[in-house]
Amino acid sequence: MDRGGEAEKVLVIGDDTRSGLAVIRSLGRAGKIVHVAPFSWRSPSLRSRYVHRVHRLPRYAEERHAWATELAAIVSREKINLVLPCCDRGLLLLAEHRDVLAHTALAIPSPAAIDILFDKARTRDLCSSLGVPVAVGRLLTPTDDAATLARELGLPLFIKPRRSYRVSDIGSRGKVRRAADLTELSAILQSIDDPEQYLAESAFEGTGGGLSVMARDGAVEHAFQHGRLREAILGGSSLRVSEPVDPERLAAVEAICKATRLTGVCMFETLHDPVSGRWIIVEANARFWGSLPLPVALGVDFPLFLHDAIVSRRSHPQVAYSEGVVGRNLVHDGFNLMQAFASGKHRMATLRSLFSFCAQPLFWALGLERSDTFVRDDPLPALFELLSLPRTIRDKQALQGLGSRERRRPARQPMDEVAATS
Repeated sequence: MDRGGEAEKVLVIGDDTRSGLAVIRSLGRAGKIVHVAPFSWRSPSLRSRYVHRVHRLPRYAEERHAWATELAAIVSREKINLVLPCCDRGLLLLAEHRDVLAHTALAIPSPAAIDILFDKARTRDLCSSLGVPVAVGRLLTPTDDAATLARELGLPLFIKPRRSYRVSDIGSRGKVRRAADLTELSAILQSIDDPEQYLAESAFEGTGGGLSVMARDGAVEHAFQHGRLREAILGGSSLRVSEPVDPERLAAVEAICKATRLTGVCMFETLHDPVSGRWIIVEANARFWGSLPLPVALGVDFPLFLHDAIVSRRSHPQVAYSEGVVGRNLVHDGFNLMQAFASGKHRMATLRSLFSFCAQPLFWALGLERSDTFVRDDPLPALFELLSLPRTIRDKQALQGLGSRERRRPARQPMDEVAATS
C-alpha cells in the first residue's frame, strides 16, 4: 500500500504465460492493481483473476509515435505507479521512449546497463575483462568464410546476432543458428547482410541452467539458480529444477552487476560441464525470463522485490528456497514430448517422460513439482491455454526453424479496455 492508503497500480507490458503471467500473479497477490498492455490480445494470461484492466496500444511497427503517446496517456489517466515490461520488446520500447514517460517509474535498467547487457558482444567483452568464462568466439568480419571460421573455432559452432531485438524492427527476433558442417556454415554466412552484427562462438558441451538475480545499484540482493532438465524447442526450458546457488558463479554475476551498476533483474544463462567442473556464461537476460514461475512459486518473488525496490525503496530479506523442486511448462513440455515421440528416437526414455508428464497432479500434491500455469488461486489462464492448444501447436510448428518474424494477430473482438471478469 502507498502512503495514501490506496493500492499501488502497475502497468505490465507483455502477455506470455511464463514470465508475463508470473509477474501478473505475483503483483496481484501482493495487493497491487495490475493493468496489462499486451502484444497479443488473445493471450490466456489476460484471463487471470489478477488482471484489473487490459489496454490496447497501437501496433508499434505501424504507429511508433502513437504507441508512446497512448502509453503516456494511460499512465497519466490511470495514475500508474510503475510500468514493468516482461520481455525484450517491452523493455526496449520503454527505453526508447524514456523521455515521454520521464515522470513515471520504469522497471528497466539504466541506458548504460542496457547498452552492455542487451548486446552479446559487449557482454562478452565485459566478462572477459572481469575474468568471467565465456565460450571461445569473436565478432564476424566481412572477410570471414566458412573454412576460416571452422579452422579457428571448430565445428559445430554457433552464429548469434549481437542483439535479439532492434527497435527499428521490433517484430523480428534475431535467431541463434547452429552450423554442424561447412555446408551449413557457408549457407548461414551467405544469408547475413551485416556480418559485424553477429558473433561466432565455439560449442561448449555442458548442461544448461541459469542464475537469476535482482540487484540494486550494482549490489545483488536476491539470487536463485536452476538447472534445465529439458530444453523448450523454441527457446528456454520446458522443464527445470531448483538448485543451490553456486558461489563461484554468483561471484562472477556479482562482478557483472557491479560493473554495470545494475538496478533490476537479470537471468544469466550458463553451461556447466559436470565432469571437468568448467562452466561459462552464455548470455545475460536483463529482464524477466521464461522460467520465472519456479522461483516465484518457491518464495523468491522477483517481481514483487523489484516493484518494492523501485516504488517504495523497500528491501526484502533473502529467501532460503527449497532445492530439487521441478517447474514445468505444460504446453511447451507437451509439445517437446510430442516431437520426441514422433521422431522415433529414444522411445523408452520418451515414454518414461510421458508418464511423468501425466503424473503432474500427483507431483503437485506431493510438493515435488510446480506448474507455470496451473495454480489453485488462478485457474482460468491454464484452462484457456488448453482450449487454445490446437492453434498454439499449429503456430509453433509454423514458427519452428524459421525464428525471425513474430506474428501478432488482433483479437476477434476488440479489447480496448476489458475489466476483469472475476
